Amino acid sequence: MLENLRTFVQPYGGDLFLLLIALAVISLAVLFNLKARLPVDQLRRVIRMAALVALLGSVFAMQAGSTYYAMAAVLLAWGVLVGIVFGREIGRKR
Repeated sequence: MLENLRTFVQPYGGDLFLLLIALAVISLAVLFNLKARLPVDQLRRVIRMAALVALLGSVFAMQAGSTYYAMAAVLLAWGVLVGIVFGREIGRKR
């Protein structure tokens, strides 16, 4: 099964793309479980940090060539999802 995934993602960056998707899913799961425990100011910091990581990572991925555009899209989607989830949590806590 892993070999099928590896051949499927080969045009998008190969094993690095699979690793990036796994890290994005794991970090979203961890952040989703931690969001209720964090105060509002720390939630804002997490949103800013996620935006910074997503933007810088996507810029570097785009500079690496057209093969890595999918990685840039995954990073941007991750940043947007973190922003939406934590923004709703900030609204709920107010």
